This record gives sequence, structure tokens and C-alpha cells, in this order.
Amino acid sequence: MSTETIYIQFACGDMERREELQALLLPYAPLGFLDEDTVWQCYFDRASWEAAREGGILDRFAAMSPAHPVDVMELRQENWNRAWEESITPIRVSDRFVIAPTWHPAAPEPGVIVLTIDPKMSFGTGYHQTTRLMMRLLEGAIRGGERVLDVGTGTGVLAIAAVALGAAEAVGVDTDEWSKDNAEENIARNGMEGRVRVHHGSIEHADGRFDVICSNITRNDNIAMFPAFAGLLNPEGILLLSGFTPADLDDIRDAARAEGFTPLDAMLEDDWAALDVRLSTESS
Repeated sequence: MSTETIYIQFACGDMERREELQALLLPYAPLGFLDEDTVWQCYFDRASWEAAREGGILDRFAAMSPAHPVDVMELRQENWNRAWEESITPIRVSDRFVIAPTWHPAAPEPGVIVLTIDPKMSFGTGYHQTTRLMMRLLEGAIRGGERVLDVGTGTGVLAIAAVALGAAEAVGVDTDEWSKDNAEENIARNGMEGRVRVHHGSIEHADGRFDVICSNITRNDNIAMFPAFAGLLNPEGILLLSGFTPADLDDIRDAARAEGFTPLDAMLEDDWAALDVRLSTESS
């Protein structure tokens, strides 16, 4: 017998709000999350959703953002699975990369790398602008042989992409406990075992020093981590940042300069920004 699934959708354009919502919902055992360009979505079985409602979750949503209503829909389980899988199809994210799930394989094109990424509750499918921006910056940062750190690795897509471009090794860290399992499954799908490793935790779990650091998290977290980034990068290392808007760029650049980085040009897509900053030899 099919079961009912409760689908909720919240208009949520900024990643900091997405993380607040996720933290509110995790105690109620959601079935999964889906992050798209302008909305954030979550799925529950009926019993878990009723527990969330009884816990006052709708009032907490309304208090967070009165202007952004929550849409609640009821779907049968097989319809939800079909709708979710149909929403994740192969996507060209940059000049060099296509990201595809296992249920919609993509035919390789000359000069294009196909990454097979199945998301669970982790962030990083190629459908968000920040993932695409970071993939494009990676293409210019990897020359071959680098050691790469991916902060907030999610599905592991950036770490996997770095090795696919020629990096010798990539290490991913993520504070979301389910991310490690999801990323390791994607590492295996792409034949990257032994070259990409993931740890549950934050940047303190990174070992050694790195030539390139990717950090697609939030504005505030990126700013707070600049001292740690500077301590982990090799001389003339490259730091690639996203998870913030164009309006945040001045603050990000100021924080970078305070730690001895030189900001280069920003890359923009819609309401999102990414920034390439370089660590000078004198600052290391």
C-alpha cells in the first residue's frame, strides 16, 4: 500500500535561511531535502509531519519570515519519488562538466566530464547557482597535482570535480552527519576512492596544507573562517568562495585582505556571487 508523503515548500533565496530551516526540521525526521534556485523543499511521512505541526513548526516558520508563506501539499509516496527523481536530470554546469544522477545518465561529449551525483539530503546537485559558480572557478584553479580541501562538501561534487580536473587529492568536510555517507557513495560512483576522502565535521578535521580550498557555505561562515583558511593554504594558495550575494562582496573582500589574501574578479549568476582570492607568499 502506498503511503502519504507531506511536501513543504518555502520561498528561500538565501542559504543562511535554508540552514535555519533545515536545523528546525531535522528533529522531526524528514525524508529528504531539495534545494532549488528560489525555493527550498522538504518531505515528511505523515506521522513525522504531524509531530512537527504539533511542535509549532508553522508558527516558527511564520516568525522567521512573515512575507514567505509555506506551501504544504500531500502526495502519495510513489508520486513523490517520481516527481523528485524527474526534477533531478543531467545539467550542464560549466564548460567542462555535466552532472547527472544514476537514474538519468548523460551521454559523454568530447571534452566534457560527466559526474554521477545522487543527492540524498545533501547540498550539491548542480541545480543551485553557487555550485555552478564554484565548478567554473575550479576549472581555472586546477592545473594538475594539487591538494584540495572542500569545506561544506555536501554531495562531494566539488571535491570529486577537482580530482576529475587533475588534482592529486581532495578532502571534504561537512558538519551535516548524513553528508559523509552520501559523499562517499558519490565518490565510489565516480571511481574516486583513495583520491577523495570525506570527514564529518568542520575545518578542524582537515589535515595538512592545501593548494586550493573551496568553501561554498555562507557569508558569515566564510568570513569567520578566513584565519583558518590562511593557516591551511600553501604559499600562493587559491581560495574559492561562494554562498553569498553580490551585495556581500565588499565585506568578503575586506575580510580576505585582512588575512593577507588578494581578491581577484568575482563571478556572478542571478542573485549569487563567487570569488577567487589568492594567498600571497609573504602572508604564509
